[in-house]
Amino acid sequence: MSKNRRSRKAKKKPERKSYKRYAVVAAIAIAWVGYWALVNLSEGGLRNYPKLVEGVFYTNPTVSDDGTRVSIHNSFVEEYKLVYIDIRLEEPLEELVYQGRTIPLEWYRDGEYLPLVVISTPKGETITGIRVCEPCGSFDFHIIDKKYLDCDACHTRWDIETLDGISGGCIDYPPPGLTSTVGDLVEIYVSLSGAKLVA
Repeated sequence: MSKNRRSRKAKKKPERKSYKRYAVVAAIAIAWVGYWALVNLSEGGLRNYPKLVEGVFYTNPTVSDDGTRVSIHNSFVEEYKLVYIDIRLEEPLEELVYQGRTIPLEWYRDGEYLPLVVISTPKGETITGIRVCEPCGSFDFHIIDKKYLDCDACHTRWDIETLDGISGGCIDYPPPGLTSTVGDLVEIYVSLSGAKLVA
């Protein structure tokens, strides 16, 4: 009988080792998946966000019948990150006063258009506003280093998530924010100082 017990013990030992192997392999796999998730999720999408983003025009926005809202597809914003929209004004404006700032529209397409911007940030937020850095007269931007909105004229930099000024001469003049809702469409509310858009 002692031989029989020894043979049973001999058979059980390899089974315990195989369970231990599976447990070690599973622990390594779980640790690797946890590490990957931590790196990718803690960066808030930075890993897949381009280092340099140039503005891309959205050419066929929908304007509401009353001329106070503009809609574009959110998938376009998510793909291109920095989207420009030019909306024809019902009547040309030399300037627009909004949020205590005077925006020189006459410098952009003879005041016939309102230049808008939509930004998809690395953390997945959507920011909408008027596309202007008025002290230097710029209507163009780009995103650099996955974290700054940079004026193409004066190279003032703003934090891409908050639009707080970081460096440059125009840090107090980020694109003035506009209210918006985000779903399948990004709908921007443009009821500004009597400015009315052409539907």
